[in-house]
Amino acid sequence: MANKTVHLCEYHRWNQRNRTGLSGAVQSLYSHLAGVKAQFRTSSPHVTRLVHTLKQDLTSRGVTRDPWNLAKKWATPRSLVPDVARGLGDVLEALASAPITSTHIGYKGTQLKLSVMLKGGQRAVFRPKRYSRAELIEGEVYAGADRHNGEVAAFHLSRLLALPMVPIAVGRRVSPRKHLLSVASKELAATFFKRRGGEVCFYGVCYYCHKNSSVCDSGGTLEGSVTLWLPPHLPLMHLPHPWARTYTRTKLAPWEEQPNYCGEVRRHVPYSINNSPRLLDLMDAAVFDFLIQNGDRHHYTVVAGRPESAIVLLDNGKSFGDAETDHLDILAPILQCCWLRQTTYERLVLLTGGGLSRAMQQLLNSDPLTPVLNHPHLLALDRRLQHILAALASCRDQMGGWHHVLY
Repeated sequence: MANKTVHLCEYHRWNQRNRTGLSGAVQSLYSHLAGVKAQFRTSSPHVTRLVHTLKQDLTSRGVTRDPWNLAKKWATPRSLVPDVARGLGDVLEALASAPITSTHIGYKGTQLKLSVMLKGGQRAVFRPKRYSRAELIEGEVYAGADRHNGEVAAFHLSRLLALPMVPIAVGRRVSPRKHLLSVASKELAATFFKRRGGEVCFYGVCYYCHKNSSVCDSGGTLEGSVTLWLPPHLPLMHLPHPWARTYTRTKLAPWEEQPNYCGEVRRHVPYSINNSPRLLDLMDAAVFDFLIQNGDRHHYTVVAGRPESAIVLLDNGKSFGDAETDHLDILAPILQCCWLRQTTYERLVLLTGGGLSRAMQQLLNSDPLTPVLNHPHLLALDRRLQHILAALASCRDQMGGWHHVLY
């Protein structure tokens, strides 16, 4: 197929699935799409000012001599990076270049990642490159291995959307032999080996980690992403996502079958609270995840012991897999609840008319691995933004006005 952007029901009919919980809402979304495209054809002149401010944070250097402490001071239960983050350039530069003093197997999970310690005592997560920028990841939305560039793009997108709960991430090139193996723990070092051509490879320790899926250097170097570990004063806890998938084609989740599923969710704490911040956070997360096409958030993460905590948007590697496919089921929380923060909606509108892709390109140009996203993935952001606004326009008509949708 030349264009694989397909109707949700058609896509899952291929998988022999009948998701009656979403079909009506998706049909209504498509009926509003043309109107949204016509309404938001031109970009806002205010985007330039926004991008200029964000770029200043990225490019300024010499603001702090202690980037790790600065990032620690920034982090709160509702914001990991402030709106104006002077010194962010220093933090990113340190993540991309500070000497690696030790490497260990990553925290438990299904994907290959390394826990690294950087000079100055800062812990971080290194995710190696598994795919080229143009490689197509077909199949279910959670198919394939993590995309390291997705972590970097997700961080910059979070700042652009004013959803500052994605950990700071940057691209970095390393020598597996000099920078990783030489300081590796015994358990990690046991997974390194050398191919006949001289390439140094490793496969780490995780659920899907094995020798035949190793990553290897190219010309002595390997690119990856480095994500800042959150400070100790923000201990994390993981909670079941109400809109989690079953991860099987033979069993549907309740939200896939029940159009009124949001009402069931709202019967339970903390979603039953009037104007529940946690439910609104799930709506913001749905917007964010749909734009990057991360359909693998089976749990969500918050700061333990802090009821006011926003959702920490961790693990964004299952993203940007197929620029021509939009998995609309990621929008299920919005399609079924018809609820969103006014501020989130206003920021989405600000970025219409191609503003989102152009802004992202400018921000990502500052990363050491630029281009972080290829052109089709940038354009896909604009198209998905239109779909989100069409879903909200449908909600407006369904609920009897914006005052019943935006909070």
